[in-house]
Amino acid sequence: MAEKMFAHQIDQRGLAGVVQVTSAGTGHWHEGEPADRRANHTLREHGYPTAHRAAQITDEHLAADLVVALGRNHLRMLQHMGVPTERLRMLRSFDPRSGAHVLDVEDPYYGTQADFEETFAVIDASLPGLHSWVDGRLAGREQAG
Repeated sequence: MAEKMFAHQIDQRGLAGVVQVTSAGTGHWHEGEPADRRANHTLREHGYPTAHRAAQITDEHLAADLVVALGRNHLRMLQHMGVPTERLRMLRSFDPRSGAHVLDVEDPYYGTQADFEETFAVIDASLPGLHSWVDGRLAGREQAG
């Protein structure tokens, strides 16, 4: 959901040609599959697109300016894959309300539709901070170039 939400917001801001937003899993077990129907329902209810096919992380993903993890388990995997600390962040670190003790975005997969709504709200609260990070990065590139 995070990728669809952020990519749509980036597109709405007219930055889709400058900022690439992708999503990939650390394992191959869902590769090629569509998103969970409950995730799609939640996204549709909030006006977001739902077209998605799961992909496994590649070297191209690992080379991104910023790699965002939703769970500490994925953060550790990404560190072991060689993503430098300065390019790796937890999504909730962009949410000023989360505090250092609540970094994970809970995976609603084994839960109910209400759990997907709760996860949507957690992601949504983090995205303004992620937009600020992107804006700062783009401003820095404009000044350097």
